[in-house]
Amino acid sequence: MNELLQRSITGFILLVLVGYTFFCLPAIYFSALLVAALGYILVVELPRLFNPREYAFWLIMPLYPVASFLAIISLNQSVVYRPLLVLLFIMVFCHDSGAYFVGKLMGKHKIAPAISPGKSWEGFIGGYLSSVAGTLLFLHNKPQLPWFFLVGFLLIVNALAMGGDFFESYLKRRVGLKDSGALLPGHGGLLDRVDSILPTVLLFYLMRNYLIQFV
Repeated sequence: MNELLQRSITGFILLVLVGYTFFCLPAIYFSALLVAALGYILVVELPRLFNPREYAFWLIMPLYPVASFLAIISLNQSVVYRPLLVLLFIMVFCHDSGAYFVGKLMGKHKIAPAISPGKSWEGFIGGYLSSVAGTLLFLHNKPQLPWFFLVGFLLIVNALAMGGDFFESYLKRRVGLKDSGALLPGHGGLLDRVDSILPTVLLFYLMRNYLIQFV
């Protein structure tokens, strides 16, 4: 089974699992899923990237990934702020998908090949445009978000998503790993799947009181 097919099947299963847990069950179940995912990353995947005896492990771990997961759980447990998570997931999912497929088809100008050889400027542009399209579809019947803010905000979100991907790639390269784990065929580990979300959710959390009026 080739990588693209594996990635598509695993992505579909994840989409169904996360979508069902988020939309069809009480919020506590999605929070429990997040706690389980965080625990798995901390116990299984992060020690592969850092030796727990290293000071760097204990310096980075509270921010990466604990703070980001706590921000998601906090937003999820609030009836008011839960729609922001939907917007976040749409933006990041569209960015990841657009960047992956456009990068595979058209990627020629690499951004930082020594860290992440698969990332290209063409892929980033494709991810940005996909993120714009997905966001506009989601917000089409919502209060109008100023276009100049939307364009700039999406650019920041996409840059953070790419930065999260690069940071995790750097961590893997320094220890000679291709993936953080093997739990998700075609994707690698859980950290490989959420690396783009970790920095972006902190921005959403900090701006939650402004963003919620448009969602």
